[in-house]
Amino acid sequence: MYFPTPALLAAAVAAISLNAQAAQSNTDSDTSEPLNVVVTGTRSAQPVGSAPGQVDVITRAQIEASGAQSVIEALRASGAVQIGQNTTGNSNDGVVSMRGFGENAGQNVLILVDGRPLNNPTLEAPNLATISLNAVERIEVLHGSAGVLYGQHAVGGVINIITREIEGTYAQLNGSAGSYDHNRLTGTFEHRYDSGVGLSLSADRDRNGGYRDNSGYDFDQAQAELSYRYDAGEILFSHEQINNNQRLPGSLSAAQVSNDRRQSLNPSDYFNEDLRIDRLYLQHRLTDHLGVTADWSQRDSNGEGSLSSFAFPQDTRVTAFAPRLTGHWATARGPLQLILGSDLTDSDYEAFSSTEITQDTEAVYARAQLPLVQQWSLTLGARHSKVEDRDLSADLRHHDSLLVKEIGVNWTPSEAQRVFIRRDENFRFATADENGLTLPGVDFLDPQTGVSWELGWSWSASASSLDLTLYQLDLDDEILFDSEIVNPDSWTGTGANINLDSSRRRGFVLSTEHQLTSALRVGGTYTLTDSELTAGSFKGNEVPFVSRHQFSLYGNYRFDPQWSLYTDLQYTGSRYLAGDDANAQSRLEADLVVNTSLNWRAEHWNARLNINNLFNERYYAYAGYSSFSGNYYYPAAERNLLLTVGYTF
Repeated sequence: MYFPTPALLAAAVAAISLNAQAAQSNTDSDTSEPLNVVVTGTRSAQPVGSAPGQVDVITRAQIEASGAQSVIEALRASGAVQIGQNTTGNSNDGVVSMRGFGENAGQNVLILVDGRPLNNPTLEAPNLATISLNAVERIEVLHGSAGVLYGQHAVGGVINIITREIEGTYAQLNGSAGSYDHNRLTGTFEHRYDSGVGLSLSADRDRNGGYRDNSGYDFDQAQAELSYRYDAGEILFSHEQINNNQRLPGSLSAAQVSNDRRQSLNPSDYFNEDLRIDRLYLQHRLTDHLGVTADWSQRDSNGEGSLSSFAFPQDTRVTAFAPRLTGHWATARGPLQLILGSDLTDSDYEAFSSTEITQDTEAVYARAQLPLVQQWSLTLGARHSKVEDRDLSADLRHHDSLLVKEIGVNWTPSEAQRVFIRRDENFRFATADENGLTLPGVDFLDPQTGVSWELGWSWSASASSLDLTLYQLDLDDEILFDSEIVNPDSWTGTGANINLDSSRRRGFVLSTEHQLTSALRVGGTYTLTDSELTAGSFKGNEVPFVSRHQFSLYGNYRFDPQWSLYTDLQYTGSRYLAGDDANAQSRLEADLVVNTSLNWRAEHWNARLNINNLFNERYYAYAGYSSFSGNYYYPAAERNLLLTVGYTF
């Protein structure tokens, strides 16, 4: 696959910028009120509710009010997703699950930063701990399948983490200190010159001893961004360097938890990662109605670690290029939108000295939102994708291709209400290490495909909102690990990654917000998830580590212009242990966690006191079952505090 080099892209950008004529309009960046545009539902800036589908927006103001210190904390507080597979007990760790996925959740939710995918060509889930929340402007959560717009991994949902744009002059310093020897220092500076040149510099130094023994981390991040705005668009280049050293405490048995839930039996286990991210982005308006964007990025991860004195080096490089053409026209029946694009990804994975696997994907897609009559619009779309997997160490090569389609109808009977119905097809290709552990005679797994139905209704007024979405997700050839299947190629004699014949998830999401008084705003989200394995060794069983019932509540009370108090409550219902596909073990008990944040702001100064797990709930960040070792647990942190003081220039 051919990828344009940064030099060639820069030359093309410069050539286009010389012919720029028209003014470029900007989207709303005010986070004090809910944003009226989102980009995740359509891959271009559109009003909330213009396309079929539910998109939740976690604004910068909401992040600051909640006191969240990481992307995982912000997502957990929103109640829009389930967080699982936290193996350190730290609040910045975990894997996002949407639409009822368990251990394979990391491969069935697409994570983006400014539209750039974070998903890996391996079973390693996107590491949200490497994203500094200080740089985040807002987080958009698209519920449900988005296979046509985004391609593979967009099965249960899409999360787009959108970073700050350079506007005017801004500088801030924050310092934090708290429980478990936690201390953090962050700094940001940005300035937009009259010439259109923008410069942004940021740094984040985070040290945490960890709740459990051998669970601390050292995190360092630095980023520089240079951009240029001209009459018809913008060019930007950014470079980010991250060093993330994470200790790994390992799991405990029930008896060991009872004896000392903070202990570690693996005092020397760790994983260190050096991550470099380069991005070159162009946005250019061709006419009053047509615009082009081109996004090139390269993510280079060099990692090495140790588990039970067993060293494992691994390096991953992902290069992506995503050009697209968008069109917007105003008609008498309503707005018309067209998007044509291509997604090219080249992934390389190396582990030890004997494993080298590459995965190249190419896709083209088209999507149109067509006004039918007043208040009614139709969405049609299709994507053709193909993949080439190469196991260089075993001299194996594999090709696959498929076509997915989308159709949706959006009805807005009034300014306050919206109803939509949508059918979207989705897929994902097997990762490198999933193909590495299959049954005899199976070199490469078949692609996982699925169909998602969404039916939604939303209502909003000046002080209130209510959203209800019902869904059903049917999958064919779902890729997952069957722990009990006989496999003579496995060193234990059992266990392999397989394609299920079929599986099903269905349920609904209900969310609401209300301004009770001028000083008090409350909200909440309830999610019902019915996840079932409908084929294979465990037909009829629940998907492990997926809670059927989950809800969150929050309240934000402003005492006066300087002081406010934010409190959120997170309930996760009982669920089977991860790996308990047979549903034979006792269910993990439900947990209820309350967090609170007291905020103060005066002129240039701000301060915040976070108390997480206010009532000292003893629960598990992750728990599982293995036929080899039995039940295992990863305890979550008990009550902990963090004080942050900041100054804005």
